[in-house]
Formats: sequence, structure tokens, C-alpha cells
Amino acid sequence: MSQQSKQSKPGQRTGVTPLAHDRQMSGQRVTLDDIALAAGTSIATVSRALGGSPRVAAPTRERIEKVAEQLGYRANIAASLLASARPQILGLVCSLSQELHVRYRAEALRYAEDRGFRVIVESIDTSRDVDRAWESVLQLRAQAVIAVDSTCISTRFPNTPAVLIGQRAPRRDIDLVTSSNERGMGQAIALLAQRGSRRIAFLEGPPGPSARARKAAFTQACITHEVDALTVPGGDNVDAGFLAVRAGLPAGVDALVCYNDQCAHGAILALLGDGLVPGRDMLVVGCDNSAIASSRALSLTSIDRAPSRVASLAVDQAIARALSDGGSPARQRVETELVVRASTG
Repeated sequence: MSQQSKQSKPGQRTGVTPLAHDRQMSGQRVTLDDIALAAGTSIATVSRALGGSPRVAAPTRERIEKVAEQLGYRANIAASLLASARPQILGLVCSLSQELHVRYRAEALRYAEDRGFRVIVESIDTSRDVDRAWESVLQLRAQAVIAVDSTCISTRFPNTPAVLIGQRAPRRDIDLVTSSNERGMGQAIALLAQRGSRRIAFLEGPPGPSARARKAAFTQACITHEVDALTVPGGDNVDAGFLAVRAGLPAGVDALVCYNDQCAHGAILALLGDGLVPGRDMLVVGCDNSAIASSRALSLTSIDRAPSRVASLAVDQAIARALSDGGSPARQRVETELVVRASTG
């Protein structure tokens, strides 16, 4: 063999086979076969080494890892997960139009990854119904599904382990993680009463367990603190809050508690449009303590639902379901807490 034939191709890394180099240059995925050929070992040894098996000697593992890095190898995580008899995959079905759901998603992804699980997320909206969302995550072999709110529970898959982040489980076999409304709402009404409010209106959310639970906590807190409780049709978005206030509030209302922060955002925009200053002319409280609530632009007093704690409990329970085949449904409760900002003076 001539000296020239032994030389690497231009741009080829030392120790990289011509085949692997050609794959790199053409953009093709580097395979375990390429690594085994370049490292002078078997595919099985490469697989064990890259998988962290203790059966591979340290010098061999280091050599294989170095070759894999030189080749630019990237593990096909999806393929390895799906090939498992019981892959470490969870599903998460939510509505990403809701800021609280976005926060639950972020916290669940982070915590599940720390536990060695992948999370497949599906969002429901007007073009994506809940049954299709569940079907999608189950097709990708999710071993358990976390649903954010009861509207994200499908009735078509009753045998799939499910964990609900919400107020009330529609089936007895579903695990439930709920954030209590009573404490945070009680703190909110106590604060408004201390600020001198006597007629407080609640801008309601869309029909469902969450809206009913928040309204019930509001009503009870108003009774406890001896202030008038009124309700106004609202919703879960900015337009709903804006239109509710523009339509006119009941006479004498001096404070608003809104179903969520997005609704409160709309209410504040309407108040400003009418020349009223939140925190001075009208006290306003939101729910969920979202990013918009903590912004300097809004500075909204809001009830924090401890999303990090709620999401971690839901992930823990989903993993427990994914790794087992039974057990009684769990019921876990997390307390809420009022975060005070400028919108309440």
C-alpha cells in the first residue's frame, strides 16, 4: 500500500474511518457500527460502553467515548426509549393558551428529566381535541399521562394510568394533585378587607371544577370577613376580563378578584381605559401568580399555586404508576399563598 493511500482524506479527523468520514461529510447519522469499526471493537461493546454498562473496562470505555466524540455521534434517544419493554416516557396533556399550564409544563419537564424520564407534551385547543391528544402520547408509548385540569382527561382510555392536576378527579382510579384555594383566597379577602373594601366582585371563569372551586373559596372567605360577595361573568383570558369590566360592574364594587391572571390583565386594561387606577381607585387580585402578574407593567397581586411543588408531585405519582401495575389512587394537596403587589395598594 502506498504512503499516500494510508493518509487521511482532507478534513478527516485522525482515527476516523473513511466510511465514517463520508457519513459526516454527507450529513448522515453516525452509527454504532461506525464507532465499532473506528475503535477496533464489537458493536455490542460499543453499545454497552455508551450505555454506561459496568461490564466494559474503563480504558475501553474511554477509547470508545473518545472515538464517538470525534465522529460527532449523537445517541438516538427516542429509538432507545421506544425499544424498551417499559420505556421511561410520560405524557402531559394541557392547554398551552393558559399561562399556568405553561408553567406546569416547564416544571414537569425539568423534574421528569431529573428522574430520568422523558415527557411528551400535547396541547388541546379548538383544533386539537383531548382524545386526539391522548392518542398521540400513547402512540409514542407513554406509560402514564398527566392531565392539567379535568378538561384534559380523556374517557376513551380508561386503562391508562392517569394523574390529574386539578380540583376533582372524574374517575376514582385517577390520582389527584390539587392546590387548595381556601388559604390563598382567604388571605386575599382578608387583605382587601383590611384595605377598606366592602363590596368585592369575583370575575368568574369558564364552567368547570376549577372555576367552581375558586368561586366557592371566594364566597366562603367573604362570609368569614363579613364583606359583600358579588359574582360577574368572566372567563380565562384577557378579552374576557376586559369585556366583563367594560360591560359595567355592580354598583359600589371597590375590589375585584379574577378567575386567573389573564382575566385580571384584561380587567386592568378596561379600568385604565375608564380612567381608574388599579391599586388606588379599584383593588385587583388575580389567581395563579403567572409571569405577567410579576411583571413591572402589571404588578398584580395574585394567588400563587406552587406550580413547582404541584408538578413534582404529579411527576412522582406518574412515574410510580408507570413502574407498577396497581395500587390505590393517591390524593395530594398543596397550599396556595397570596403574593402582594401594587394592584392592591
